[in-house]
Amino acid sequence: MTGLEQASPFFYSRNLSNMNHLIISPNSPFLSVGGIERYIRNLIDFCQDQPGTYHFILPSKTKEETVQIENVSIHFKSFINLSYKKRKGLDGRRESKKQTKDKSIEFFEFLNTFISDKQISAVTAENFHLGLPPSYSLMLNMVCHSKNIPLFLHLHSFSMNPLQTEIINGLFWKKVLCVSKSVAGDCFQKGLEISHISTKYLGVNIQEFTPKRDATWLKKHLGIPSSHKIIVTASRILQGYSDILTEKGIINLLDAFSKIQSTRSDVHLLLAVGKPPQRLHAEFESALHKLEGYIQIHGVEDRVIVKTFPMQKMPEVYAGADVFALPSENETFGQVFIEAMACGLPVVGTNVGGIPEIIHDEENGFLVQPNDASELAQKLTQLLDHEKTRKRFIQNGLKTVSQCFDSKKLFAQMFQFIAKHSS
Repeated sequence: MTGLEQASPFFYSRNLSNMNHLIISPNSPFLSVGGIERYIRNLIDFCQDQPGTYHFILPSKTKEETVQIENVSIHFKSFINLSYKKRKGLDGRRESKKQTKDKSIEFFEFLNTFISDKQISAVTAENFHLGLPPSYSLMLNMVCHSKNIPLFLHLHSFSMNPLQTEIINGLFWKKVLCVSKSVAGDCFQKGLEISHISTKYLGVNIQEFTPKRDATWLKKHLGIPSSHKIIVTASRILQGYSDILTEKGIINLLDAFSKIQSTRSDVHLLLAVGKPPQRLHAEFESALHKLEGYIQIHGVEDRVIVKTFPMQKMPEVYAGADVFALPSENETFGQVFIEAMACGLPVVGTNVGGIPEIIHDEENGFLVQPNDASELAQKLTQLLDHEKTRKRFIQNGLKTVSQCFDSKKLFAQMFQFIAKHSS
């Protein structure tokens, strides 16, 4: 155990009581459901019980406003709620460029005043290399550097192109916090100095995601007999930027499920898809239409359910299912795995990205190769039919989450790290 983990509550409180921290995220739990959105919501909840003052800048849906909750201020701003639709034609590109210019200037002017007025002591930018135009990272760095405010970049995603890599490597980030060793290794391999990299895992609220949630709600809600079994997956689906259905392994999962349901009629597949922000509604509908096509191709439309759930119902979704699977081609971390584990659900994932940092094969879940529907079907069937294996994975999964992925412990360690490197 490190000195950071052994720090006493008094030491932690003493170091953070004067913290006046600003967190900026282009992803908001008030607009959509996804891994970063879950993280931000958990972070807001955690900060309310901590010493210090915390400000969040999140995209607004309609009007701009500030909401005060205890020692937490949430500032909803339109300048980080940008449309990412690819506009066609010269006029469309000009409109998009003008929007980015106007809003990034507004962002700069607001921050320049806000950081001074609120006496901000540190700033964390969530996934800025991917979630916003490059001008935002540049302007944020300019403001913080000019005021000598330590600035931390929190990476939830891999760098996907040279420009994103340059944002990570070339600006004045005090430290780059990575959600997994896989992301940290990717940064190092692409040229970021090792002294600037720190792995800070995401966690799950184990008071919210727990086996004690109502395990009967899901099947009643879906009209499925209690004796039947449910394989569940959870993912955001969007069309246009990449083949997300392939990347998340959804097509492979449908193939595997078609092999399972051909020999038994008591198993259902639930695709719990994340609700997108309104600005990405068209991309969501396009992906949904494509997904429905693949379901028909595999001939499983009578046994597959595609449904969106509000974030607060996901613990009941996990608790009411029998197996969780997400056979991604790549995954930076895999927040959904620790959520499923925390609710007492055995899991199947792929041996890629950050997933093996959560799932230890044959101990707390199964790891399979991506795009191998036969192996995936075999492991899913094993977890549906072998109670001894199920119970072992469930018990070990709960232990994994409690020991390694309790969000309260991880948030405390992260803020102590930030406080240490802000002095």
